[in-house]
Amino acid sequence: MDTSAEGLSKLWDFNWGIMDVLIGGKSSIDLHEMKIRNWQDATEFLRYYGYDPEVRSDALKIHSVICEAWNFVEQYLMPSEWARGKQPPPHLLYAHDARDILLAASDMRPEVALSQAWACAVLRVMHTIAHIEGVAKFADVEAARTQIMNRFLRFIFRDQEGKLRFGDRSSNVVLDRIEWKLRKSRESILLKLLHKKANVAETIYDLLGIRIITKRLADVMVVVKFLREFHMVTFPNCNPARARNSLIDVESFKHNVDMLREMLEDQRIKPEEFTNILQGLTKPLAGHMSGSALNPHSGRNYRAIQLTCRQLIRYPNPLLRWQEKLRRHLDEPQLTPEAREICQEFMNLAHCEVTELEIEGFFPFELQVMDEKSAAQNALGDASHDRYKQSQIKAARRRILNRVLTMVEATPH
Repeated sequence: MDTSAEGLSKLWDFNWGIMDVLIGGKSSIDLHEMKIRNWQDATEFLRYYGYDPEVRSDALKIHSVICEAWNFVEQYLMPSEWARGKQPPPHLLYAHDARDILLAASDMRPEVALSQAWACAVLRVMHTIAHIEGVAKFADVEAARTQIMNRFLRFIFRDQEGKLRFGDRSSNVVLDRIEWKLRKSRESILLKLLHKKANVAETIYDLLGIRIITKRLADVMVVVKFLREFHMVTFPNCNPARARNSLIDVESFKHNVDMLREMLEDQRIKPEEFTNILQGLTKPLAGHMSGSALNPHSGRNYRAIQLTCRQLIRYPNPLLRWQEKLRRHLDEPQLTPEAREICQEFMNLAHCEVTELEIEGFFPFELQVMDEKSAAQNALGDASHDRYKQSQIKAARRRILNRVLTMVEATPH
């Protein structure tokens, strides 16, 4: 790991706008600029968003979203202004490639301020359209889990001393552990749905859960930064309404880390002093919550940074597997005429249903980041999982059995 002044300064350099989206409850569509550096960076951004602009089928999808977004702006958001010629510049209005728009949204030169604002506007609409198109029921949850986990596993490794690290070989932090929740029981899903106001399956965000636990409190912020930097999560695909920080005083941290980086770059402190001072200055959040409202079933002392993310998942259309199985059965010589006829009918039905080789949709997952000390405290008292579960049970009980319980209690013994 690079422990020079330059290396440390780079490690602790934060894009605070994106950090606000990841953990501060700010929506990505409220950002006023993109931080896309060049064409390659724009390509990588789109790929990790879920669409590869170098693949023709994806490029066509992206272009259709651009066209729909501009049409929506014209027809619904500003029809009278558009008719009077108040329109975006041609290089944006007729753009075929989203990378041109991403770069325009990142250009902060004063002379192109209007163009930059147009680019940001259409990107907000495009992002919304992409998620409307991507909402899907997943027949293959295992495929979603595998694809999401693989993004994280690339950046979790052991060093020569056996320490668990998070990041890449040159820039990383030490972890205490990482915990995977790969399955949610049927009972847990039922409980969660029964006590939720919107009693629909789309409100279950934690079919997959990841908990990253650092050794030191300050390193939690680097982990959050790495989530974006290494494309484990894509910040426009995070749900800002579910972003929670009950762990770190971010404003204090922001002030301290920027001050220390300045001192480090001016050689007023040494690299080893920087790390020690920062860890000492990093303070827990004074209150119990920052950002959105707490889950009413969570303990008031539960401390973590929590994100709800989404990842575009693609998997082969399962009807293709059925087609192949039926095709193999039709080739069996011992098949009776009646069975052959039935197989052929199913084959024809399956063929009619296959309109796409792949099924795709955005799959949600929950992510928690905390330090070792907070994790130990979370396992005790009213922050514990048992207390959380009991609270869920009570809520479901009241909702489902309220009248029954009232009548039972009123019955004389």
